[in-house]
Amino acid sequence: MNLTPLQQEVLLVLTTEWQTPIQLAAQLSNASEDTSSVNQPLKDLASKGLVQVNPVVIGMYRLTSDGSSVKSALLGAQ
Repeated sequence: MNLTPLQQEVLLVLTTEWQTPIQLAAQLSNASEDTSSVNQPLKDLASKGLVQVNPVVIGMYRLTSDGSSVKSALLGAQ
């Protein structure tokens, strides 16, 4: 699966716990709380089935089992 560097970075900070874009942006290497840097990668990752969007609470995201597998593969390749 081809992921952009930003998609990979967002995927690596995601966990299986629900998180907001602000929480994710704060963990990125650029250490900005600007959510615009994570919104599009989150949408892209969700469309690939790697991220789940909370159906009840808007703006919460977590890894799917496929996302966890891809994250493990990325961590193994580093």
